[in-house]
Amino acid sequence: MENWLVTTGNARLENGKIMYIPQKGKREDGTEFNYIAIISSNIEFENGKINFSIQTADKLALAQVVLASERGGNINIGMNAMGLLFGITKYDKENQRYENPEGAGYYETYVPQNIYNYSVEVNGSVITLSVNGIKIAESIQDVKKGQVKFYLSGESEIVVSNIEVITKKPKAFIVMQFTEEYNQLYTEVIKPVCESFGLEVERADEFYTTTPIISDVIRSIVNSSIIIAEITPDNANVYYEVGYAHAINKPTILLCERKKREKLPFDISGFRTLFYEDSISGKSTVEKNLKKFLENINM
Repeated sequence: MENWLVTTGNARLENGKIMYIPQKGKREDGTEFNYIAIISSNIEFENGKINFSIQTADKLALAQVVLASERGGNINIGMNAMGLLFGITKYDKENQRYENPEGAGYYETYVPQNIYNYSVEVNGSVITLSVNGIKIAESIQDVKKGQVKFYLSGESEIVVSNIEVITKKPKAFIVMQFTEEYNQLYTEVIKPVCESFGLEVERADEFYTTTPIISDVIRSIVNSSIIIAEITPDNANVYYEVGYAHAINKPTILLCERKKREKLPFDISGFRTLFYEDSISGKSTVEKNLKKFLENINM
């Protein structure tokens, strides 16, 4: 059951709507500011769609849905994103600032008290924002499974209505050499373990499209929540795909057979790696350790 709670600021919940009531504070230098209201939910979200409507007389109002980020901080999506009327922006926790806004719209075009319908769709690392059925922005972000929140602030009342959160299974993309030896590891260990965590599993040899294979692979890496790569053989395709996953900060688990490769290449030696043995006892060990790895990254 979905529940919402005002955890900071001045707002109330009424008939499925969130009603923000303006509240001012004063800084040390005497200037005024509008307090932010934070409305938190019990919904754990990583992939899917969030729909909501915003109505306010204040064209400069802050009205955003907030998602968790893999590297800390927040991903804020909605109205008033660093100078953009509609947009997506990321809070850099280390530097304590919002950065890299993507979106569109000028405040002068905003129609006060109109109802604007927002749709936020998340597929792996891809966030797509649409307003009134029109695509506004697409952004690559390191989305992490976490609590859905709303941030609201402004000079006038803000009404958030028609809130709908539709979750879908996150995806695990499996990168490996397609030989019988590794096919067995995939079908007997990797796939069933991932599915037990509610992950949809995909491998490049399961594509049935007419587009170039590299395009399908890149799209699958971007749209996945986690990458699992078997890196024992020196396979150029596998290492290319692992490199791309690391470049976009995709959570990645590396698998390597201990007897065939005792030492990892320098560039990946610091990444999360699960060493295993190709034996009956080794199978149960890799199953157990893979489950631990998935638990540690909040699957």
